[in-house]
Amino acid sequence: MSQTDVTVPAQPGAREPHGSAQPGPDASVTAPARPQGPRLYALDALRVLAALSVLLFHFTGVDAATKANWGTNPKELFPWLFPVTSYGSYGVQLFFIISGFVICLSAWDRTPGQFVRARFLRLFPAYWFSVLVAVLVWRALPDGTRKAPSISESLTNLTMFQVPLSARHLVGAYWTLWVELTFYLIFLVVLWKGLDYVRVSVFCWLWLLASVLVQQDPVPLLGIFAQPLNTALFVSGIAMYLMYRFGPDLKLWGLLGASWLVMQSDLVQHADHLRHDKGMDRDPYVALALVSVFYLLVLAVALHKLDRIGWKWLATAGALVYPLYLLHEELGWAMIRTLYGHVGAWATLAVTTVALLVLSWLVHRFVEKPSQNWLRAALERESRKRAAADRG
Repeated sequence: MSQTDVTVPAQPGAREPHGSAQPGPDASVTAPARPQGPRLYALDALRVLAALSVLLFHFTGVDAATKANWGTNPKELFPWLFPVTSYGSYGVQLFFIISGFVICLSAWDRTPGQFVRARFLRLFPAYWFSVLVAVLVWRALPDGTRKAPSISESLTNLTMFQVPLSARHLVGAYWTLWVELTFYLIFLVVLWKGLDYVRVSVFCWLWLLASVLVQQDPVPLLGIFAQPLNTALFVSGIAMYLMYRFGPDLKLWGLLGASWLVMQSDLVQHADHLRHDKGMDRDPYVALALVSVFYLLVLAVALHKLDRIGWKWLATAGALVYPLYLLHEELGWAMIRTLYGHVGAWATLAVTTVALLVLSWLVHRFVEKPSQNWLRAALERESRKRAAADRG
């Protein structure tokens, strides 16, 4: 899942006029950085919750997939944990709600060029490193039951466009990155003219409607950018950000309510499909209740009910989420295959989780941050050179 900046601009929650114009696409790419306000530590906490939920789902909550790595069904290894962690995949839905909130927040005072550059710097340095790690794991520590992705597929993964290019994911969790990318691309449509209350809310209504209509009359390109379930989650996050910025009003409650209603329909249908066609025995309405709790938690942030949360360590924990999400699956399974049988199931789970957290910190500290700083400086130098050439 993509890393997001949850540091808000100065004077968070300021009530701007609903028609206030934002910088247009012709604004300078090298505009001064926005003044930074308080960090939303509660969102960091929710992102950590989502990441750990997905990790535990992959390691202990999928009987079919994890049996190949543990050598036995995790229902037998973790009899009381499995019924809980089998719902851990819905951490992805929490990620998507948060993403709608935070991407809208981070894009509000940026031009399209600044937004694209910021997303590139957030996504790709850690991602490229994770692709390298995944290739090494596939080649050096295979599980013996699956054929390794080809060299071409591995190279294609570097683009993050493996879905439209029909290439195999090196890591299963990468599927969410394509969903995020399509969100960013469609969001550029509204960002191009600048963000304000009316433009963003109208965009949300149209995008939500498109995700409903495409289910009855599939349109290939529209289906990519208005995906059922995912669109409703992103729209919900955006609606809650608008509440955070402008305060709740009847129109925003209506948008949030409509997006929840669309989400619940898509979610229950999707859960039924997984139950009957994929053998994942999870109650659709338990899943709906869980995702609804996620709605309430993000809504509490939007309504400033969690502003008092200010534990500094949450910022560090939040910074580990993206590297952890990228690295945990294939590398974690390889560690489980190596350790289990020597130290037992619970010790293997604990050691693997701690090792992945430490590795995620190392990647953030010594790979992600330095590469982001280097790329940012290089891009700024190129911008200055182009500006000087244009003036000359």
